[in-house]
Amino acid sequence: MPPEPIESLSLRPREAARALGISPRTLWGLTAPRGPIPCLRIGDGKRKTVLYPVAELQAWLTQETRIAKGGKMSPVELLLSKLLDSKRSGNAWSARCPAHEDRRASLSVGEGEDGRALVRCHAGCDVEAICSAVGLRVVDLMPKICEPHNPSKVKNNAKPRIVAKYSYRDEAGKLLFQALRYEPKDFRQRRPAGRGRWEWSVKGVRVVPYNLPDLIAKSSKAVMVVEGEKDVDNLARLGVLATCNSGGAGKWTGEHAKFLAGRKVVVLPDNDEHGQNHAQQVAQSLQSIAQSVRVVNLPGLQPKGDVSDWIAAGGTREELKRLAEATPLWTLEAQPWPEIQPFDVLYLPEFPTAMLPEVLRNWVEAESHATQTPADLAALLALSVCAVGIARRVVVEPRPGWREPVNLFTAVLLEPGNRKSAVFSDAIKPLRDVETELIEASMPEVARMQSARRQDEARLRKLEKVSAEKGDILAREEAGDLSVGLANLPEPVLPRLLVDDATAEKLGIMLAEQGGRIASMSPEGGVFDLIAGLYSKSGMPQFGVYLMGHSGDDLITDRVSRKSVSVERPALTCAYAIQPAVIEGLADNTAFRGRGLLARFLYAAPRSWIGQREIAPAPVSDVIREAYRQTVRRLLSTEGEITLELDSHADAHFQGWEAEIEEMLGDGGLMETTRDWGAKLAGATLRIAVVLHCVEHGLEGQIEMPTIVAAIEIADYLVPHAEAVLTLMCAGVSNDNDGSQYVLRWIERHGLSHFTKRDAQQHGKRKFPRAEDIDPALKTLVLRGYIRERPIEKKGPGRPPSPVFDVNPLAFVDAKPKGCSFNSQNSFNSSETSDTEDNENAPEHILNKNGMEVTM
Repeated sequence: MPPEPIESLSLRPREAARALGISPRTLWGLTAPRGPIPCLRIGDGKRKTVLYPVAELQAWLTQETRIAKGGKMSPVELLLSKLLDSKRSGNAWSARCPAHEDRRASLSVGEGEDGRALVRCHAGCDVEAICSAVGLRVVDLMPKICEPHNPSKVKNNAKPRIVAKYSYRDEAGKLLFQALRYEPKDFRQRRPAGRGRWEWSVKGVRVVPYNLPDLIAKSSKAVMVVEGEKDVDNLARLGVLATCNSGGAGKWTGEHAKFLAGRKVVVLPDNDEHGQNHAQQVAQSLQSIAQSVRVVNLPGLQPKGDVSDWIAAGGTREELKRLAEATPLWTLEAQPWPEIQPFDVLYLPEFPTAMLPEVLRNWVEAESHATQTPADLAALLALSVCAVGIARRVVVEPRPGWREPVNLFTAVLLEPGNRKSAVFSDAIKPLRDVETELIEASMPEVARMQSARRQDEARLRKLEKVSAEKGDILAREEAGDLSVGLANLPEPVLPRLLVDDATAEKLGIMLAEQGGRIASMSPEGGVFDLIAGLYSKSGMPQFGVYLMGHSGDDLITDRVSRKSVSVERPALTCAYAIQPAVIEGLADNTAFRGRGLLARFLYAAPRSWIGQREIAPAPVSDVIREAYRQTVRRLLSTEGEITLELDSHADAHFQGWEAEIEEMLGDGGLMETTRDWGAKLAGATLRIAVVLHCVEHGLEGQIEMPTIVAAIEIADYLVPHAEAVLTLMCAGVSNDNDGSQYVLRWIERHGLSHFTKRDAQQHGKRKFPRAEDIDPALKTLVLRGYIRERPIEKKGPGRPPSPVFDVNPLAFVDAKPKGCSFNSQNSFNSSETSDTEDNENAPEHILNKNGMEVTM
């Protein structure tokens, strides 16, 4: 028997996540029923396996690549992403209600025809309470559309009623389960439970195609494969034998295919992307076992139309037969190659603005739209600006002995031309305004104090001169007293909140002058040159002020030629926008990461909007701008020292997050390669939670569950961004985790049009010691459209031949120059290895000191 094609065309979760360039956690959030990526669930209990069809992953990957800004979640998807343990039931979902202590799934979620989220708690919680519990607004449940409302598309409030029952039977005609169609449109499945009762689950029920008894009875006839039961029944009225799988597009498996072995099969896809992908999946599963396969695209179909629409428009059996006969046989070789998804395209999550307090969320979204920049930039800046106001005034104590300061280090990576300076200017304007007011108010007093100090210094010089020249004892004593007074009196300086570019030495001095609190914020990455010590006299990295300024440990700097600096509990806030080229340069300075500086930053690497920006967008409204300004001013007015704690529910949830972080830090975990950064993630989560709490609730009370949930959501968003950025910093270090790019370079170097799995594995035997070690690399290349596997059929006894892969003819056309680019703006690929790399079976040629070639 040949291998089931669906097995070779499906990936396990970790393989699928690696091939997509996302974390397994992110993939799970995108998986149906919560998300748009379908999967196959095989078995149950401990033996349950989840597989992702390559065709569906390719469809999602292609769509994501084509959307430069990334698609926004629908209201239903947004709500489901905030709910725990949501489960799909037909076209609706059930979940535990977040507005009360729900031990059973009493919350129902559905989608209206206009896209709105329909929410009902059977325990009586109102919609506003449900939204508030997950950090949303009621308006977030409504669709964001620009076209006029069409009342004809809105579902009425009629009770759902069954309009069709589709029975799935085994070979003997025994009923296995039913698929029910409701009006308003919905689908559910049930199986007989005996005594006329039904069980509303088909878990563990045998998988069979629809209309199986008829397929067996008419075994010599050709079979049409369509997408839905209604289409099968409509074709039957024309006298055409047809079948389908339950659940619609993307649910066809090898179990369905085996019933059509040796048959002539015609596949009729629906007229949409999912229908076409489904048809290709069916055809691939049948190619090696069916007598013949044809995929017939029916003429005249409207978008999303199907064969039932074609029949309703006058289609006949004779015309269908003529179309099938005129369609050439389907072969994999004749199929168009999928669009190549290059390795320099990243799929990083967008900042979850819904987790921000309303005043920040409104400003971030409005600023993002007004400047046509990613919301990530405005969001991290807003959090940093708010942190400035409470830095050194507020700490959080999650448990005895752990006191976490709240100042933040943030860095956003964006190419030039992304209007970073405009967003920075708007974000820090409230700080600038307050700083200007403070300077103006204190300037007269500072001027008087400076004048008095200069006079005292002049008098001190005069007394010292008299004492030295005349030996005047009284002058000597007075000079000593005056000198002690001047030493104990701090030098009068104007108040400052912000500094753009300053050396580490200057930052230390300013921290001492400004009572231990200052913010360094710059839209340019040149500040890293300052950190690296390029402008210090020693030329050595000056990390101390940044390390201590982040942790809050006392800063003491002793210098030979200048006055020493001593600051208790310094609180330095940093916020930078950095160009990718600047980050790549950090790889040469191992001290950056070795000393732990880079692990202190919260990173974002958003997609650029350049090329798709709206012309003349609406500016930020005065109301939103003023609310943001007043919030920052309120935080800046914080006095004294305040310690915040978590309430019992928030503390329990935070401890669960700590356990999850610990798991991600372990061998094989999501943060295995970024342990230095991940080790500080729990503390960063607390800092974010304090900022969110102070913005929304002020300085009183305990940090509650919704706030810690929002902070964890933001921290979870930061994980893949940090991995991507820290990988980019390691220039020259391979990011080829599964070896797929290694195999791709081998294919390119040898100009291969096809190859066997054994050839590829033998070439890189050191990298892939066992045959199965190369499977993830090959699957990644299949998913990204570089190669595809030829269907093979085992003939005779013995081991099957090694799988053969064809190479996409366009794989190396218009190949990009070697090196790094950034996202769709960028690539986090490391620099390519030269053609001499890693050919383990070939001798290595080098030149000795006399210029003679030596074979190693």
